[in-house]
Amino acid sequence: MHGIVSLLDNHHYQLIEDLWAELEREYSVRGVYITPYPHFSYQIAPDYNIEQVEPILHRIASNSRPFSIRTSGLGIFTGTSPVLYIPVVRSPELTRFHETLWPEISQAASGIVEYYSPEQWMPHITIGFGDMSKDKLGHIVRFLSERSFTWEIPTNNIALIYDTGTKQELKSRFDFKTALNSR
Repeated sequence: MHGIVSLLDNHHYQLIEDLWAELEREYSVRGVYITPYPHFSYQIAPDYNIEQVEPILHRIASNSRPFSIRTSGLGIFTGTSPVLYIPVVRSPELTRFHETLWPEISQAASGIVEYYSPEQWMPHITIGFGDMSKDKLGHIVRFLSERSFTWEIPTNNIALIYDTGTKQELKSRFDFKTALNSR
């Protein structure tokens, strides 16, 4: 699967990478490394027309100003392969950005995962995925339960993470215009 995402700022990117390394060391969980870029996703699909989507992302980024997102606590997507994540609060600004982005990038995609549609979207930063058994998950939640994941994260980019079939790689990144250049 490919994804249209925002990469985290350097500070929070490093915090997540350190957390992934700690969970690997303590609990032997590595599934999250399938997509080794700390981020939150706007849309996921098995197919994007790169020649169409990259100009769309560039245009949207050049017309967007940086904003902040907030996170809080831990969350779990339940099922046979649970996902542990840090929830991103859906602020009006983040929701507007997603609702503007969605129809534009959908034109260049097929097989879109509807969980990311504006009506269903639950933005999050994944910290455990794929190899998290119920037993490991319980231990990990206890291990992390006293930590604060209440963060404010500056968001200034939109990117395409592309699945090559053997790995996921950062295909392109477009930075938002800065407040200084917005005159």
